[in-house]
Amino acid sequence: MVRLRRRGGGCFLLAALGLGATLIAAESGRTEGRLQTRRIVAVGDVHGAFDGFAGILQTAGLADASRQWTGGNAVLVQTGDVFDRGDGVRGALDLLMRLEDEAKRAGGRVEALLGNHEVMNLVGEFRDVSPGTFASFADQRSADRQKRAYDDFVRVMKRKARKGDPPPVSREEWNKTHPIGFVEYIDALGRRGKYGRWLRSHAVAVAIDGTMFMHAGINPEVTTGTLDDVNGAAARDIAANDDARATLVQAQLLTDYATLSEALEAAVLEWNRIAAALKAQAPPGDHVTREFIEKLQAFLQIEKSSLLAANGPLWFRGFAQWEDAESAKVDAVIKQFGVNRFVAGHTPSSPGRIKARFNNRIVLIDTGMLTTYFKNGRASALELQADGRVTAIYSDSREVLVPSAAARLLRPGLRGGAAAIAASASSR
Repeated sequence: MVRLRRRGGGCFLLAALGLGATLIAAESGRTEGRLQTRRIVAVGDVHGAFDGFAGILQTAGLADASRQWTGGNAVLVQTGDVFDRGDGVRGALDLLMRLEDEAKRAGGRVEALLGNHEVMNLVGEFRDVSPGTFASFADQRSADRQKRAYDDFVRVMKRKARKGDPPPVSREEWNKTHPIGFVEYIDALGRRGKYGRWLRSHAVAVAIDGTMFMHAGINPEVTTGTLDDVNGAAARDIAANDDARATLVQAQLLTDYATLSEALEAAVLEWNRIAAALKAQAPPGDHVTREFIEKLQAFLQIEKSSLLAANGPLWFRGFAQWEDAESAKVDAVIKQFGVNRFVAGHTPSSPGRIKARFNNRIVLIDTGMLTTYFKNGRASALELQADGRVTAIYSDSREVLVPSAAARLLRPGLRGGAAAIAASASSR
């Protein structure tokens, strides 16, 4: 039993509170034996809202008016969905990439995670890309590149055309789904592209000091394994998609600039052609090897992969949609990953406020930053401090969601542990 002594006749309340804060921080911030020792700021879905993103970083003290890193050894976690809907995607990506380097030099860290809209673009699903985003990648030679890309498309379509097939779509129709800047955009997101290389080096989820950050959520009935398993599955599925597309391009079944729907259509046609040839006991073609069949089959199953599956870590909305009575599901994912809380975006909260659920074990930080798309949305950030305080930051205000460890000691109803130590000290 620990006995507290008076020093100079003074009360030990303050000392006990300090000890209590240390004890609570040790309980709430421990991850693999490490205590939280620095500030963490998480920002949710950006969706091309460059000004809102840059502004909330400044409000949170991570960047100055010139958008240079000022966060020192702080950690910035961006939980994905920088892409789509808004026109400022490229600017937001460039800012994140630069801050990543600047933070590292200052002893800090930037964790830019993959969201469902990042992987949508990596696999060729461009339905939510704004015209302004495509235009931001265009230059004086874009029209020539667009023309060559269409010519390649026609060549491939004619090569694999069968008797009775309709002619390829006209140049005008093709240009509507492949506008000026499209070719450059695809190149930039490719394996060797500036943004493609960077995105492929990033994870779906990260655990820092007892908090797991990710874009969407974990369905404990579907997703098994560890954090490494979640990230490993996404990396493998991205690589498998890249490999399958490259194989189809090499076989002259599609071009480098095919959308996901165009690529899937080509894959289905090839699968059916091979099946028909084998049924007729005819040679399916020199390019049809076991490896080719495996890659084609994997590509045709992409909607069931961890990248696009509705209940996968990039799309699951349970954290926002579970009923309050379903806390056992939260218990399951907390236990599965050995953390104290999850911080996620993906599902916008209305009216644009960060929302803490299940006794602060789930914190939802998508507040609809792209205000031209989300009614009543606004930019926000979540701050986790070393003393246990959790604060929602908005451009015009702050809201404490979880008080500091010392403040929690003073809340009515707190019993045992550090509270008992504080009460004992104050009564002496």
